[in-house]
Amino acid sequence: MTELEALMNRHIREMVPYSSARDEFSGHADVYLDANESWRGGNDGVNRYPDPLCRAVRRKLEEVLGLPYDMTAIGNGSDEVIDMLMRIFCVPGSDCVMVERPTYGEYGVLASLNNARVLDVPLLPTLQLDVEGMVSAIREQKPKMVFICSPNNPTGIVYSLEDIARIAEENKGITVVDEAYCDFAEGFRSACALIRENRRIVVMRTLSKAWGLAGARLGVLVADPEVIAVFNKAKAPYNVSRLGQEAALRALSDADAVREDIEGIRRGRKHLAAFLLLLPFVRWVIPSEANFILIGVDSPAGLCSYLASKGIVIRNRSSEPLLEGGVRITIGSAEENRKLEEALVGYVET
Repeated sequence: MTELEALMNRHIREMVPYSSARDEFSGHADVYLDANESWRGGNDGVNRYPDPLCRAVRRKLEEVLGLPYDMTAIGNGSDEVIDMLMRIFCVPGSDCVMVERPTYGEYGVLASLNNARVLDVPLLPTLQLDVEGMVSAIREQKPKMVFICSPNNPTGIVYSLEDIARIAEENKGITVVDEAYCDFAEGFRSACALIRENRRIVVMRTLSKAWGLAGARLGVLVADPEVIAVFNKAKAPYNVSRLGQEAALRALSDADAVREDIEGIRRGRKHLAAFLLLLPFVRWVIPSEANFILIGVDSPAGLCSYLASKGIVIRNRSSEPLLEGGVRITIGSAEENRKLEEALVGYVET
């Protein structure tokens, strides 16, 4: 048994997967009478089941983003990827999942859903990883999974690859690095480079953010082929729709335009951060490498309510540890950012 197999739940490791019609035939035919589909349908082909392994999308991801085909799988958003990883590796009622705090809240929610105990390790006051604290907690609690979000949500801070590698080496379970916002970070070093050295590391990417496909629901798992094989065995047969796959192919085929948009978001982020620092009610602005900015204000609820009255919605994050007064603002289009700035000036004058 391999190291990875030993970490997997036995019932998942040994299960016989469902064999769908599209698993058994993946070529082209003139007449399909194998899957009990309707012959009725338009030119969009939605009367037919999609490719269960998203082969064309994964080939395009390799071409555009350099993610090796045999090391990728596609989920119905990153949330499905997180849930499936927990099903594969966590023993309900027994295992522990470690998360940094503050971070993306769905890690803890899905851990609870899978009956895994959640261990929160607070960030340092600088909002960097408490590497020594995490290492100590790993040695004591022996978590089955450790989640690290970089750039982190909601802070926008990128963690060093050296810190991630050290935590992952200490952790004898699975270390999941969520890189959902990495496209917006300048000079970003991906944890994908660590997988061949440490097969217990898995990386998540998404097409929801920079690639503009939040409504299509496409999360990307990057992992050792052994993990990919079990993920594909355990997931729902047709977890990503044909329309979602086609949307992904269109977006990835227009990579130059997407990268221009990313540059525009980076410029908007820099401009908005400088603007926010001039406002008297803004106490702090966290330098961000994501498509959002986290700021501290005197009255987060009051600011959110005021902006909502102007038709502008931002996110109150002040209930999170270390984020007293914190609100998160997504970088919008140039016109959206202009409207936000005008509204904020009005708030200053009230």
